[in-house]
Amino acid sequence: MVKSAAVTRLDRQIALVLAAGVIGLLVRATPLDLLPGDAGEFQFAAWNFGLAHATGYPLYLLAGGVWQHLWALVGVAPAASLNILSAVFAGVAAAFFYLLLLRWMPGEGVVPRLAALLATAFFVANPTLRSQALQAEVYTLHAMLLIAILWAAQDVTAAEAAPAAARPWARRFATLAFLFSLGLTHHATTLLLAPALLVYLTVWQRNWWRNGRAWLWALLAGVLPLLLYLYVPLRSGADASPWYHQRLGNETLTLYENTWPAFLNFITGRSISVGFNDLQAALAGAPNALVLWLRHFEWGGLVLMVVGIYVLIRLRNWPVLALTVTYFAIQQIFNLFYAIGDIFVYYIPLYLVACIWIAFAGAGIGSGFQLADSPAPADVASPPTTQPSRSRWGAPLLALLFVLPVQLWIAYAPLFEQLKLESAATRQQWEAILAAAPSGDAILISNDRNEIAPLFYLQAVEKRGAGLTGIFPLIAPQPRFADVGATIQTALDAGSAPPVFLIKPMPGLESRFLLDARQPPLVAVMGEAATSPSVAVDAAYGPLTLLGYTWAPVDAGVEVALTWRVNAPLPKDYTTTVQIFDGANAKIGQDDRLAGGVYYPPSLWKPGETLVDRHMITLPLEATPVWMLVGMYAGPEAKVLAAPLEIPLNQD
Repeated sequence: MVKSAAVTRLDRQIALVLAAGVIGLLVRATPLDLLPGDAGEFQFAAWNFGLAHATGYPLYLLAGGVWQHLWALVGVAPAASLNILSAVFAGVAAAFFYLLLLRWMPGEGVVPRLAALLATAFFVANPTLRSQALQAEVYTLHAMLLIAILWAAQDVTAAEAAPAAARPWARRFATLAFLFSLGLTHHATTLLLAPALLVYLTVWQRNWWRNGRAWLWALLAGVLPLLLYLYVPLRSGADASPWYHQRLGNETLTLYENTWPAFLNFITGRSISVGFNDLQAALAGAPNALVLWLRHFEWGGLVLMVVGIYVLIRLRNWPVLALTVTYFAIQQIFNLFYAIGDIFVYYIPLYLVACIWIAFAGAGIGSGFQLADSPAPADVASPPTTQPSRSRWGAPLLALLFVLPVQLWIAYAPLFEQLKLESAATRQQWEAILAAAPSGDAILISNDRNEIAPLFYLQAVEKRGAGLTGIFPLIAPQPRFADVGATIQTALDAGSAPPVFLIKPMPGLESRFLLDARQPPLVAVMGEAATSPSVAVDAAYGPLTLLGYTWAPVDAGVEVALTWRVNAPLPKDYTTTVQIFDGANAKIGQDDRLAGGVYYPPSLWKPGETLVDRHMITLPLEATPVWMLVGMYAGPEAKVLAAPLEIPLNQD
């Protein structure tokens, strides 16, 4: 292996400037107010030292809560300070990443520094990491901890495991175990790094593990951080986490039961995990993974990654090669199989590995690929101009490569301006909701968990909206919260009959519920919408029964309201067609629309429900409607649910 560059005082100064610069650039684009979704959840959970969603993130919540309360002393809003903390973690991660890379880079002088800076620039400009650095999220801290673990692993291999050096080696190994466990208390996917670390140490020294004392100290050091998970049961009560114990009529909707099974399901993520794809689905996701790689590195970065692997082989740096390739393979395979909506954030560790390879590519390019550790023997002739020529142009060429991450940073800058707009829209939405003055015992409902999260911040931090309950589909793993329709029905069925509001209009839900939009932006849910149709039909139609219809003349046409009873679940979403014919069987009007609209389509309909399917149909003034055709179809091939119904019209 080639001798690595030494980290000097100058390098530490560069790292400090790098951290400050990255933090400054990120804070300029950071929203300083409420955010929806996970970020909004962390903003209030950390402030109250309460629970967030599984796996709990105790390290982040403790650090974030302390940070928020310190900045609150000088008037900085908790939402703003926690958003900024992500930028701080990103800046610190960038500084330590630069120093870590220097410890791995071959040679000395300007080329290793430029190579490490190039890789760090790619790391900071990465669009996904950058997006997470602008909001209260866990992934910049996750990246920082991964870098710290790699640093500790490098420290282990920098020491000798011989008996004479047993004490310092054992201490470094214990530090590695401590940091690895600390990473586990923050994000469970840190576990995926374990096989790569074992391979790294084994390739470095086959018998590294034969040190009983080192294992004993490592075990003790590794157990200590895991005690942070005691935070979960200790802070799961209604006093610390009231959003986990909301009033729902006469009952309390408890989202975390303080039992051992619930604790294990929570910290392992099984309470929210959506499971894993099968092999076919995983392979089908491979093209999307390629798109992510292209968007985050473009072709220039991908080429540099390949060059970096080549340089590692040329250097015979088998430990780092084994570490990075093993970790890359495990994390990428996991990402293809893990079935979760925001899988893109799980690529951040992969992007970190890619940046390591880019650093080695930079070292190779900057040195003109003169990677041998010792000069050629004196009796071997070599052209006197070859080596100076390569070294003369290597560093300038390496400097030119900085165009790639700079271009990446600039290209995605407009996208991140949207985060500030999203924050402003979130504040505006909830100010309007509170201004609508729902009663203190009201239940507020959205189809989107992300939209409800800011309510709990208003309650916990700003002490507004006390008594309001916020629920959404899948808030609990129960059938009564399976979808927005079931969630609304659960609220209507709650004892003590609290008022129920949608926090926004949701077209299509009027097919299932009686809605009143006279209190905008709130929409009051008054009960079930189904009423007896004016004309009875009682005709079977596949898994449905058409109970009847109501014919209501309107300007330039008619409104036909079909009343369906659901007898069995529908396999997919269907479009209803209503066609009007005259006495000569000529079609004089038609309306096709998705039954139940976007918010309550047929795939959500449940046996026993009655729904009203409304259609506005324009008719010629001179036409005389005689009969109508009613049917449902799905997909581009217009596959029908059942044979259409032909219904004589009774307009009385």
